[in-house]
Amino acid sequence: MEYQPKILPKQDSLPEKAKKAITLVLKPVGYPLRAGEELTPFLTTDDPTLFQQYARSQWIGLVVQKGSFLFDSLLFPDYAFRAITVEPESSQITEKTEISLISEQEPEPPIIQKTDNTHFIDIVGQDTAKEKCKVIAKFLASEKLMRSEWAPRNILFWGPPGNGKTMMARALAQESDFPMFLVKASDLLGMYVGDGARKIQKLYIDAKQKSPSIVFIDELDTIGLKRNYQSIRGDVIELVSALLGELDGIERNEGIITIGSTNQPELLDAAILSRFEQLIEFKIPDMDERMQILKKYASTSPIPFIKIHWKTVVEKTHGWSARDLKEKIIKNAIHSAVLNDKKSINMSDLIEVLKKNKILDESLNHYS
Repeated sequence: MEYQPKILPKQDSLPEKAKKAITLVLKPVGYPLRAGEELTPFLTTDDPTLFQQYARSQWIGLVVQKGSFLFDSLLFPDYAFRAITVEPESSQITEKTEISLISEQEPEPPIIQKTDNTHFIDIVGQDTAKEKCKVIAKFLASEKLMRSEWAPRNILFWGPPGNGKTMMARALAQESDFPMFLVKASDLLGMYVGDGARKIQKLYIDAKQKSPSIVFIDELDTIGLKRNYQSIRGDVIELVSALLGELDGIERNEGIITIGSTNQPELLDAAILSRFEQLIEFKIPDMDERMQILKKYASTSPIPFIKIHWKTVVEKTHGWSARDLKEKIIKNAIHSAVLNDKKSINMSDLIEVLKKNKILDESLNHYS
């Protein structure tokens, strides 16, 4: 971002003749520096006319252009507003300038609803993760246990994609009477330096207000990068620092359990990994589990599967995830049957689906 000097009064730096600003649209940005764990306020207004008078009272006489910063000197000294629209360009604020504020309201972190209908029994295998989630549910149900030093604080789900990490979180929310905040780590990244840290702080403030609660951060490797990767995005460094502060298990986060999820734990910063008391692997299903998954999803099909030799299908899907089995086999077979107005799905249909997937995999490998 190009350096923007703090705007000086007209008499100190500006020519006597300047165009008069007709329209000025400002967006709150924040403070140039953040002190410790202090949460930077993201300002908004309930009265646009009042804000306009407030803005004119301190910035009248200044010349602004698109991208310039205006610094508050009254209620929030040195809080910055960025000029999003200036008409005409490079013009002077007067008592007639129409000044408005755009303030994107921070969305509330999504809470998993109890209508999800996902239960532990719906997840084939992953027994270690199921047991840990049941432990979490029991601690959440006991205020005494949650206040003890033995309460679970930070758990990491890891393993190849498509094997039930997010599904397990949804099942925990469904079978628990306590709120779970489900966020994608990529949604915590902001446009400006400081945005990500502010979002993390707000997430945990909201979780604390509804404690006991669970924070589930999906795709954690998006933000929790090793130090040598953090230079890819400058704001990741302060975002990681903010997350580390929340994962430390300090008193103000009492009553909150954090579950992280990643497909690539090798990319996570060592400091992040050290905050997790238990790392739970989600494994690719074995033969018996693949058999259960295929039969389970086939049993819910609107078109019946008839005379299927499931063992043959299982043998041809070594290394496939649960999601692959559902989406690439069962769903594609159903879609093909619908297209061809078939009343049932037989073994030859599944063989055809497997052939198409093999051709697709070979094509992808060719271009990888």
